[in-house]
Amino acid sequence: MPLLSELAGMVEEVRPVRDPRRRTASCDFPNRRSILRLPSPPDAARPPDALQPTVVIKVGTSSLLRQEAGTLHLSQICTLCETVARLHKQGIRVVLVSSGAVGAGMFRMGLVEKPKEVAKKQALAAVGQVHLMRYYEDIFNTIGIKCAQVLLTLENLSNRKQYVRARNTFSALFEMGVVPVVNENDTVAVEELKFGDNDTLSAQVAALVDARWLFLLTDVDGLYTANPNTDPSATRIETVENINDLDVDVGGAGSSVGTGGMITKLTAARIACAAGCKTIVCLSANLETDVEAAVIEGKSVGTAFLPAKKAAKGKKKWILAVPVRGEISVDEAGEKAVLRGLPLLLTHISGVSGENFRVQECVTVRDAEGNELARGLCNYPATTLRDAVASRAQRGDPGDAARERELGWEDDLDGPPECVHANNMCVTHVETLSRSFTFADFQGAGYDSGARDSSDEER
Repeated sequence: MPLLSELAGMVEEVRPVRDPRRRTASCDFPNRRSILRLPSPPDAARPPDALQPTVVIKVGTSSLLRQEAGTLHLSQICTLCETVARLHKQGIRVVLVSSGAVGAGMFRMGLVEKPKEVAKKQALAAVGQVHLMRYYEDIFNTIGIKCAQVLLTLENLSNRKQYVRARNTFSALFEMGVVPVVNENDTVAVEELKFGDNDTLSAQVAALVDARWLFLLTDVDGLYTANPNTDPSATRIETVENINDLDVDVGGAGSSVGTGGMITKLTAARIACAAGCKTIVCLSANLETDVEAAVIEGKSVGTAFLPAKKAAKGKKKWILAVPVRGEISVDEAGEKAVLRGLPLLLTHISGVSGENFRVQECVTVRDAEGNELARGLCNYPATTLRDAVASRAQRGDPGDAARERELGWEDDLDGPPECVHANNMCVTHVETLSRSFTFADFQGAGYDSGARDSSDEER
């Protein structure tokens, strides 16, 4: 017993004195940091899904419906589901963006032409969506895959909080081994809150889930220099490094039951590539071989748009999902500032066009030739910027912003000197990767598609 008393006295002597003024709980262990902050496990100890790349496959209405028969293209749907299942069983996470709700509703109701009334189109979407999902559920269930329906509107992704919640939902579905089947919620979406086409929707979903491949399945096997149906000299473009350099015929607007065309696919490719996603336009009839060949073997199929070398992250990736409300043109100095990741100043602005956007609404930044450089949240409304450009033109050096900066002139505007802050701007005209990549690049390489940038977290 005396020995116990001595030990108790020793413990009492080394015990640190607690400051009564401290409001936070303290730990009496001298090396509490090493105890409370455990080191992160190595990549090999992470769950298998942490190393899984993601593929987004978009299929259009014309690929899902037999227009001449007025029925669903069941063999094509089965092939699509089987392709998704094979990728899924190889450890690749797959998101299926499916059109066809309105078209399926038309055939279900015995209609030949798409109605013009918004309410009727929304009603047909409600009829067709359940009809289409029934087949997706039955086919996926037959081959041992679980699927889920995810309906989105532009409002869901343009709102930061809803964007984060949607991302978390996709992450939970991936963890449960479920294949999300995505479509626009046409039943409730109004015209100003619509993506316009599922090509754009698929690109924004690809950015949302950090996808590495986006496949846009269509009725042609890629992008051609001209319309191959009318011009026999038209040739297919295999690789596109810079969309701004394209000089091709992209006219045409899809089928009578679908929307979009090649122009919407270029818009989608720009968004996806800025987010670091390789975009491939290929023939839907060859999806069984092309998709796996491109992902697993790295083969060249269709037309491939190379991803950005430095992909957008965090808030800048979200900006890609915000609807564009207008356009601003910049001078040469503004172009250099944007491409270097610097803020866009008021003196860089040379023109304003588009809608009468408001403060903190998204605008497209274009160079003097009209090429898109970036998208960002503007600190000024359109009317104020137009007035600033007009007042500058009335000065000694009209329209010469460089001379204005030399003289130290400033616009008489209440607000920050930046028209678009660097943190609120996502560059879409970027240097691309010089090589392709395959599924093997992600195996055992410590790639964590679920890892997020610190700026991604909701505050």
